[in-house]
Amino acid sequence: MQLSCPNCGTPIVAENINIQRMAAVCSACHTVFQFDPADTQTKRRKVKKPAQITVDESDGKVDIAFRTNFRLDQNETFISSAISSALFTFITAIFVSIAFIKPGSAFLAAGFGLATAALYYWLALVVYNKTHIALTDESLKVSRRPLPNILTRPNTISLSGIARVRYEETAPSRKEGYDTPRYHVWAEMVDGNRKLIVGDVIEDYAVFISQQLNEHLDLGTPPAVSRMLADESDPENDQITDEPVAQAEAARSLNSAAAGRATFNPNSAPGSPSPSGEGARG
Repeated sequence: MQLSCPNCGTPIVAENINIQRMAAVCSACHTVFQFDPADTQTKRRKVKKPAQITVDESDGKVDIAFRTNFRLDQNETFISSAISSALFTFITAIFVSIAFIKPGSAFLAAGFGLATAALYYWLALVVYNKTHIALTDESLKVSRRPLPNILTRPNTISLSGIARVRYEETAPSRKEGYDTPRYHVWAEMVDGNRKLIVGDVIEDYAVFISQQLNEHLDLGTPPAVSRMLADESDPENDQITDEPVAQAEAARSLNSAAAGRATFNPNSAPGSPSPSGEGARG
């Protein structure tokens, strides 16, 4: 990977890269910036909005909605729920027939009937519900609607703690070599942790969702250099001498001093006009 200065585009040589702090300094314009190999890969991969995804922007809010079960024949939850529903339907039918002959078994038939109804409802949650990513000024909320699910609560993430949004292929997808790879979309937090936004989606979905969230959250640019240089979690890093950064600071100091000398004329008499045209103050 070849790093380039985000300010002037000059290629960065290896001597001006600090791997420990993921920082680099440009030898041409002395710009200090953060770099991240994962960012360079993410920015190169962009897609148009998939037809199955809807994006609604109104009143300063953004809602991204989509169904994740694009391939029901490869959705383990759907397959297991469908098989269980069919099996319980068959068993319920048998117990209902027995209940007509032996009324005492009606309670057992009713129990299987309720279990069968619950399985069909779970199947509807998988097939009919959509994943909604609601973005406001304060938080990011992920939920499945419109059918309610008492077992799953909406996931709310505060925007103040998000550093960037990324996607990565799931471990089973990499291990099994899925013909259609599956991805998770993560919110990486400023404290180093990360929180799952959506999981088990195809690549086009993952790329589009991550790029949309980064654009709306204005996270397309790297974090401030001051945040990157301050590593409070590891005191040993404070002892590391960062020569490229020190060289950049020294160059800036010299430029400031040179600019100050250029505005002062030692041959001018007291009270005579300065180069800027203003009279010297006594």
